[in-house]
Amino acid sequence: MSADSGRRVRRSRREISTGPDKATPRHGSAFTRLRRTSGLSFLDSRRPSGQLTLFGAVRGELRKMLSLRSTWVLLLIVMLLQPLSTGLMACATRVLAALGWQTNHLLAHLPPASTDVFWSAVVSGLFPAMIVAGILGVLVLTREFSGATIESTLTANPRRGMVLRAKGLALALLTWLAAQVGLLLSWILAALLLPGRYSTLPASKPGLALIDLLGGPLMLVLFAWMGLGLGALSRSKAGGIGLFLGLTLILPLLLGLLGGLVPHADWLQVSFKLTPASLLSTFLLDLGRVAETGIEWWPTWWQAGLIMMVWTALCCALGTLVFRRADID
Repeated sequence: MSADSGRRVRRSRREISTGPDKATPRHGSAFTRLRRTSGLSFLDSRRPSGQLTLFGAVRGELRKMLSLRSTWVLLLIVMLLQPLSTGLMACATRVLAALGWQTNHLLAHLPPASTDVFWSAVVSGLFPAMIVAGILGVLVLTREFSGATIESTLTANPRRGMVLRAKGLALALLTWLAAQVGLLLSWILAALLLPGRYSTLPASKPGLALIDLLGGPLMLVLFAWMGLGLGALSRSKAGGIGLFLGLTLILPLLLGLLGGLVPHADWLQVSFKLTPASLLSTFLLDLGRVAETGIEWWPTWWQAGLIMMVWTALCCALGTLVFRRADID
């Protein structure tokens, strides 16, 4: 009985396995031909779940950047440096104005502050913040080289151009948010510490408020992108930060010293005006500025912005070229 029952079980299994599967349509069936028609072609055109997209790369870079403590520290410095610098400059303005009015004691009420003094105090924090934004841009890429995590990043996304674009977009978003919040805090603080007709702009500077409040954070984004490009060019923290500080601090200092030592060197003055730090000052404060006598050319605020974009594009182009073609050690 057991042998007969075993043979019957094996025979039934063979019949089941060799029988046609009517539940699943086979190749060439009516359902398969129907899917290939133009009316239902969307069933085959769905995007695979593992396909790389720029949006997904940016989201991954944001998650990666916000998971690091150094990113939060640098963003807080960018945001808090601005109201701190504005408060110091506003207090110094109050003291100087009071001493100039009466030397025996400080005045209880400050005379109305001029427009130039007010907006200079508002944007004064952008100058130290540009250094921090550039350092953040350098660290976005170079800390992956120093931590040996760049191989994992390029393994997950072998498109190096997309990786660099995603890092740049994530860096721009975080830098702009921190700079915009800090600048608004500076504006509020300056309005409280510098009473007067700060909201009234002269006829020569009708758009100064919009340029400073909206254009200032965008200029910090350009400095952050410049740091990212220099970081991709050097692929090391020390090298990238050194290149950025040399371009933004050391180069203007050397040109200023040479301009004072070498007489009648107009090309040194023009070169000094084309440095990134001088372009930031021109963009923020020189709206409606009258050119000085003896100086042939001085960039306007919009020319300073365009030249700063050229600086950023040059650094990013060189960094992208090296990052895409160099071997990853």
